[in-house]
Amino acid sequence: MRNNHTEEILLDRPGVDDISSFIKRWLSECRVSKRDSLRVQLAMEDQLLNICEHFDEKAKCTFGTGKRFGVPYVFIKYEGERFDPSSGFELSEKFLANLGLTPQWSYQDGVNTLYLRAPRKPLKGEAFLLIAVVSAILVGLLKFVLPQDTMSAVSSFALKPISDSFMNVLNTFIRLMIFFSVITGICSADSLKDFRTMGKTVIGRLITRSVLGTGLCVVLLCLIPVFHFNIGAGSGALQVDGLVSLLFSAFPKDPFTPFIEGNMLQIVFMAALTGCVLLLLGNKVFEIHNLVEKLTRLFMQIIESVCKLLPVYIFVSLVTLIWSNDAGIFVNLWKPIVFCLVFCFALMIGKIGFSAARVRISPIRLFSKIKKTVLIGLLTASSSTALSEMIDINEKKLGVSKRLNRFALPLANILCGSTCGASFVIILCFMAEYHSVSVDIDWFVNLWILCSVMSMATPPVSGGMIAILGILMKQLGIPSSGLAVAALLGIVTDFIETSSRIGIIHCEILLQANKLNMLDHDILMPKQ
Repeated sequence: MRNNHTEEILLDRPGVDDISSFIKRWLSECRVSKRDSLRVQLAMEDQLLNICEHFDEKAKCTFGTGKRFGVPYVFIKYEGERFDPSSGFELSEKFLANLGLTPQWSYQDGVNTLYLRAPRKPLKGEAFLLIAVVSAILVGLLKFVLPQDTMSAVSSFALKPISDSFMNVLNTFIRLMIFFSVITGICSADSLKDFRTMGKTVIGRLITRSVLGTGLCVVLLCLIPVFHFNIGAGSGALQVDGLVSLLFSAFPKDPFTPFIEGNMLQIVFMAALTGCVLLLLGNKVFEIHNLVEKLTRLFMQIIESVCKLLPVYIFVSLVTLIWSNDAGIFVNLWKPIVFCLVFCFALMIGKIGFSAARVRISPIRLFSKIKKTVLIGLLTASSSTALSEMIDINEKKLGVSKRLNRFALPLANILCGSTCGASFVIILCFMAEYHSVSVDIDWFVNLWILCSVMSMATPPVSGGMIAILGILMKQLGIPSSGLAVAALLGIVTDFIETSSRIGIIHCEILLQANKLNMLDHDILMPKQ
């Protein structure tokens, strides 16, 4: 089959099937993975059906395929009135939009154009990071050969400017990304009816579990001597005025200062308030909804582009760390990794056991139904990679209603942050221990609140966690010199927390379906 192909076709239902079949064969020959090929097919077929229904199966279109810069793409051009087929998106398609899988629509000179680029074959990011770490260690060993003046000059005029520039650019866009993604998440309820019937239960439970899971991690780290903290002088009791001050600090004095200062509590508060107002106004502000979604995708794409330089940042930061005689931090890296492993999987096992008891199924049998996606998360550190399998398992193996599943699963991927918040807590406590940061009860309360909030606002892109860690370290008084190490820990623990979070999401949606009477027990426990 040719890489470049163009033909005219009547866009009725058989035509949609023909195009979908062609896309499948074409992507297969382009060596696109089956998982990504299925995503592209589903995303494009949904749009084609919208066009087909809008024009009463009478639209004649030009269908084309090809490659641009080595990336496969498909396009559909159809004449007629201005019609954006993405206006019929369901919530699951909106979530796929955040993964860069949404067709791009444009209208010019009476012609509608629908364009979809196939997902890029993922680069082996772990390999690049490993090369960066090994290279940094080798270059760091030059400290025994190079004069101190030379190392100081290289650090001051090359390494530090590169490191600072990367973080400045990342922080600039991550604040805007979080603001618009929170709004998009709230507006994804589509209507007040969905929000009232399912949204209150789903969102309330997800947020509550995230806050409690993060808080449990903080309590355990205070009780179990995993890390040795530098306890401050005034840490005998929780200062109520400090807690009240923290809570009221979430209210900004103007809409610009939070973005300038990087106050994430205020940014999330403004985004949540804006999202709720847009949801209340409904179709009256439909165009604003679309604009926010597009801005979310724009800033997410920018962050993904910036984070391609992450190995460079890791390299220069680790070299600077080693040359400054601060390499002792690597000795105890095993502690946060092991604790994160034990805590996250214990949380998942406990959730599986509790859920199994509520729906009256064997815990082993329940785990056997979800183990595939848990393994995908452990191997890829990406819940988006497991999304299609999660949808399928929830509906075909767990018996969750399709309506609830398509509404709750995207929200759960954003708001189910108990393991993500726990990984933040563990990494920040490790960094506080190493840098001998003075802590007290107020500090731990701040840690709990900030990590709970940020776990639900972390963008689902590579590098998002690093930017969040940088912001949290600054607000908790932890020196930024160890951010490269925190970033490495974040990358490693991401595999652990993603895997356990996927298992928890399955169980949480199962419980919500059971509570809302939207669970098919015959599918969950088929009769022998």
